[in-house]
Amino acid sequence: MQNAFVARDVFSLFPSYRRIVIIARDIDNSGEHYELAQMMAEVRAQLRNTLGLEAESIPDHPAVANWRAAFRAFGVDPDEQHPSVQALLGSVLSGRSISYYNTVVAISNLISLKYLLPSGADDIDKTVGDFGLRLAKGNEVFVAFDSSDVTNPKPGEIILADDEKVMCRSWVWRQGIHTQVDTQSRNILINIDVLPPTSIAVAEAAAKEMADLVNRFCGGVVTLCMLSSEHLTEAVPPSINPRVQETNVYDTLELRGYIQRTSDRAAVRDLLGDRITIYQGFDPTAPSLHVAHLMSLMVWKYLQDAGHSMVFILGAGTARIGDPSGRDSARPIITVEEVQRNAAAIQQQVQGIGLVDFEAHDPDRPDAILLDNSEWLDMPTLTYAREVTRYFSVNELIKRDTFRKRLEQEENLSLLEFLYTTLQGYDFEYLYEKYNCVLQIGGNDQWANILDGMDLIRRKCNGKAYAMVFPLLMDRSGQKMGKTAAGEKIWLAPSGAHGTSPFQFYQYWVSCPDEDVERNFKLFTFLSVAEIRDIMRGHPRDAQHRLAYEITKIVHGEDVAQKVQRDARRVFGSDQGMAELVPTIEVDDARLAAGLTIPQVLMEARVAGSLSEGKSWIRQKALKLNNVRVDDIAYRLSASDFVQLEGEDVAMIRYGKGKVLKVIRRA
Repeated sequence: MQNAFVARDVFSLFPSYRRIVIIARDIDNSGEHYELAQMMAEVRAQLRNTLGLEAESIPDHPAVANWRAAFRAFGVDPDEQHPSVQALLGSVLSGRSISYYNTVVAISNLISLKYLLPSGADDIDKTVGDFGLRLAKGNEVFVAFDSSDVTNPKPGEIILADDEKVMCRSWVWRQGIHTQVDTQSRNILINIDVLPPTSIAVAEAAAKEMADLVNRFCGGVVTLCMLSSEHLTEAVPPSINPRVQETNVYDTLELRGYIQRTSDRAAVRDLLGDRITIYQGFDPTAPSLHVAHLMSLMVWKYLQDAGHSMVFILGAGTARIGDPSGRDSARPIITVEEVQRNAAAIQQQVQGIGLVDFEAHDPDRPDAILLDNSEWLDMPTLTYAREVTRYFSVNELIKRDTFRKRLEQEENLSLLEFLYTTLQGYDFEYLYEKYNCVLQIGGNDQWANILDGMDLIRRKCNGKAYAMVFPLLMDRSGQKMGKTAAGEKIWLAPSGAHGTSPFQFYQYWVSCPDEDVERNFKLFTFLSVAEIRDIMRGHPRDAQHRLAYEITKIVHGEDVAQKVQRDARRVFGSDQGMAELVPTIEVDDARLAAGLTIPQVLMEARVAGSLSEGKSWIRQKALKLNNVRVDDIAYRLSASDFVQLEGEDVAMIRYGKGKVLKVIRRA
């Protein structure tokens, strides 16, 4: 049994608010009724004759002004996002037609105009769980009915949502695509929203007329209820002859938050319901991928499991130039030898993690293909100039934010950097011709480069290709996700100059802000949405540790994940025993006798870049020795600082946010 609801928080903001919910079951919404169009024409004519409004005075009309004030109350600018009644009145006064999408939507628009009340319709069979008005947390998924972009409502915005997605933003300002009513809808709900000065009697008359019209033109069983601060929830009668919704991997990716935008949502969704060839490029500018790449690898797992042919491009060719997207200055040039070493390391890393399977040997799950784009980018200069670069417009390239800002700031901008986008575009065109690759995926910062490839395919091959990009995740402070507060990248490799120890990796996720935990569960684990909801109902600290465990298990394996979780409990909790996988340094008695300060230990262990960095943690009161805060930057370690643990003399230094160094004393 589903429930329709209005969260109490909404009434806390607007105590006099009411919502009338009309449920229509087993309807026929397929017809187009001339009589409805005539009724709409009459209402429009009557409004033009009786209101005496000019377009600029619409915001002052009482039925509009109350909603504009409400929008402001939850942080939406009504001049940028007009309340629905204002938008409908604007159409009437300007003479613009109101599209006839289907019978139910036409009835909703008719009653909304006649009574000047906000109204919106949704398909109940497309909902999951309970649905109703509540305040947004900020991580919900919304796609407008006329858009291919995924957006997230601002925290505190009033949304209509079910257990999976946002059905409508800003009350009924913006209809979503996921529960959009269409001609095949059989079970629907229509909401009517009421704020003073509109009386309850007027709203009830509007609801009754709407219910009668739905019954008259669509048939079915129609019921009404009113939600208020005294009646928050209403059970929704079960659907009659419910419509089965067909879904594919696109829906999974979108609802879990992986998709930021597509070049054509409907087309990409249809393609992912079939079997196609998809590619993404990874430039080997370092010998390891980092957390920002992990989301891509998760998407690869979903797509490969769905039967798509995946092409993993190690961009040894493009890495020699460096992607200028989002850069304030040119990237440093790295040598061919460095690129080759990095490419080999990343290939081994990706295969080791196992999210991309190059040896599946399963006809229902094709092996991923790994290619090096230097194989086709190493071509004669004149051939490349004639066959590729002539399709790119310098006029358009210099309009891009990256290049435009550099030019405005009189920063040097080399021809080499302009070439990067042409090279990536050629990657797409080459794969389109050789492998029938029709979809490129990547981070949102690659959007323009991917579109260039699509355009090259259109111009050169008269073909059609598509783009799908992932969001660039930021935390609430504006810091790009995948970096520590100090700006250090979190690498997927467990050690080395481009590595992050499994313990530090685990601690990074444990330190994830509460408001990001649910989002990160959906993006970086394979737990079901239902299980994630259950976890989020528990204690926030338990959720953070479960998140850290699940992600560490994916990247470093279950055995390592169990060990670092145990280490965390020993270092930060009440569990007894010595931590195994935390960063460790050994010192001998001679070194202690010579005088060894804590900043020196941190620097020698390479967890601090300098003595001053180690001193800064002490000055900031962010360093403890064996759980006792150290205030003296000149404090020297001595034998008395070490305690016996499992046959070893050990001192534990905690510094920064969740960072630990184990110091072992040797005689």
